[in-house]
Amino acid sequence: MDSLLKLLSSEALDAEVISGVSYGFALIFFTPLTLVATVFFFYCLFTRRSVIRPAKVLSVLWLVSCVPAALLILMGYAFNSSKMSPLFTVPLWVLSGLLPLWLPVMLRVLFRVTRV
Repeated sequence: MDSLLKLLSSEALDAEVISGVSYGFALIFFTPLTLVATVFFFYCLFTRRSVIRPAKVLSVLWLVSCVPAALLILMGYAFNSSKMSPLFTVPLWVLSGLLPLWLPVMLRVLFRVTRV
């Protein structure tokens, strides 16, 4: 319990995971994404239908949720320009969210499931 309190302390939440992106900021976005990606992974394991359309819908939802994140990253860079450029940080942020969504689709292609 004490280690959980240390992980959620204000000092820990302010620590930067990536330049310009704090631990707390990443938790706000990636905790729900991890939950959705896990449910989608199990959906991909057991469905006999194609998973391309749900993957596209989830990708669009992730891209829409990345708009406020990109604006916050850009605003953080405006106040502290010694950090990593948002031209590198924002695409890294977007791709790190799309990867767990498309990983089950890539696994279905790799293992040659009849309907991708």
